[in-house]
Amino acid sequence: MQAFSPEEIENYRKLFPVTRDWIYLNHAGVAPISRRVADAVELFNREALEHGYTEAARWHKRIEAIRADCARLIGAEAGEIAFVKNTSHGLSLIARGLGLREGDEVLISEAEFPSNVYPWMALEKSGVVLKKIPARGAELDLSHLERLITEKTRVVSLSSVQYGSGYRLPVAEIGRLCRDTGIYFMLDAIQSLGAFPLDADRDRVDFLAADAHKWLLGHEGIGVLYVRKSLIEKLEPTLLGWNSVVQPLDFDRVHFELRPDAGRFEEGSHNSLSIYGLGAAVELLLEAGVPRIAQRILALTDRLIAGLQELGMELASPLLEAQRSGIVSFRLPGDPEGKALPALERRLHAERVYATVRRRGLRLSPHFYNTMEEMDRVLPRIKKIRHAAS
Repeated sequence: MQAFSPEEIENYRKLFPVTRDWIYLNHAGVAPISRRVADAVELFNREALEHGYTEAARWHKRIEAIRADCARLIGAEAGEIAFVKNTSHGLSLIARGLGLREGDEVLISEAEFPSNVYPWMALEKSGVVLKKIPARGAELDLSHLERLITEKTRVVSLSSVQYGSGYRLPVAEIGRLCRDTGIYFMLDAIQSLGAFPLDADRDRVDFLAADAHKWLLGHEGIGVLYVRKSLIEKLEPTLLGWNSVVQPLDFDRVHFELRPDAGRFEEGSHNSLSIYGLGAAVELLLEAGVPRIAQRILALTDRLIAGLQELGMELASPLLEAQRSGIVSFRLPGDPEGKALPALERRLHAERVYATVRRRGLRLSPHFYNTMEEMDRVLPRIKKIRHAAS
């Protein structure tokens, strides 16, 4: 696999005007969009402005092409992809649609983002049992996972990357375990999709949800839901509308025959504007190549980790390469609760470095268009601010 050349990176950076003013290290939060995404949205707006719904047939064709690209990104078929509002929307459709009963068990991590907690917690009032896998430092303690599984376990729902520590899940290993024990595997992929390769079919993922505003480099408010083809009929749609059925444009004939693919989970009109933006974002990632993007991100985080260690910072992220992601989280020495970090965050913002505090750590999250020079400029600023505060 050939690494990005300096010329390639420079050309990609031209697509991200944010680089003129910011060292942007918050892709694990909300990423900037590229010119291509902005142009795609502007194209849709202009066509809607000048031609109204007369362009509908072409819009629908484009949306289906984007669906196919999203499927390609995760190793799926187009018919296994539904467009959703966000990751929470997708997770809720799965949690509510599986028909879990009293006594059924769901396993999550104790370090999960709330989007992958509340949809399952809401089922506890129906008698569903929520069990949490302990996190050991920056690492999810997978030795506990198998021990927690019982004959009543129905779902394992985990984030592909933990939002606080950046711990990257061994997806294929857990997928095999779930398949061998007859358990559904739900993946919240928002912190890895677009940054690291994923093959949902090969890795035995049953359901996946992610939205566009992080590593996919798209807008907030649009995402994808993957449902394995063999499970579509087993998942009860909890939201229904005119677009849930076959021949949805035949409005004068009421015929409750659900679509045979994941489109049955798109109950109404598409968010076409944002889907256009998502399409441009995914095209950019496929063009650059996700394996190369992952290689580049890990090289950037290598530089950050080495520099932070030289500064004597306490790393809150895993150091093993197989467990690392695009997230590097650290704390100041002698500040285990991270009480000094909000002030450090504000000072970095004032110096045009965009990072954020999460789970008692300052989180840095570069994408492939960031540069080694930017990493080398950030580290002295952290050192300067730390010394000024001490």
